Amino acid sequence: MAKEFHNPEPFRSENRPYAMAVKAGKLVFLAGQLGVEFIDGRRTVVAPGNAERQIEKIFINMRSVLEGVGAGLADICWLQIFVTNIDDRLGMDAVRRRFFGETELPAATMVEVSRLALPGTVVEVNAIAVIEDR
Repeated sequence: MAKEFHNPEPFRSENRPYAMAVKAGKLVFLAGQLGVEFIDGRRTVVAPGNAERQIEKIFINMRSVLEGVGAGLADICWLQIFVTNIDDRLGMDAVRRRFFGETELPAATMVEVSRLALPGTVVEVNAIAVIEDR
């Protein structure tokens, strides 16, 4: 099976040792996303310590990456969420419902971890989406 590797801007400019998304058939695998934005070409943590604001930015970034492979958030069937404080889950649940709706939420796993890759980040999400061949 052929695989397509996607590293859209602004992520490509960071020269990461992995792809932001890999499309294999009808499956799209998204690498872990942090709540970051790019200001003057530099990765900046959104609202350090604020899980709700960070997961909101994560879903915005995921939507952008998915659009590059002809998909969208509605195509996500599974989320894996890492948090530094499991008590943040209730606030993040409301944000998830804003992006995915009330009835067709992706399956999800949430795990508390001691820290994440960038100082100030408190949530990281990776995902699997299923799309029709387009």
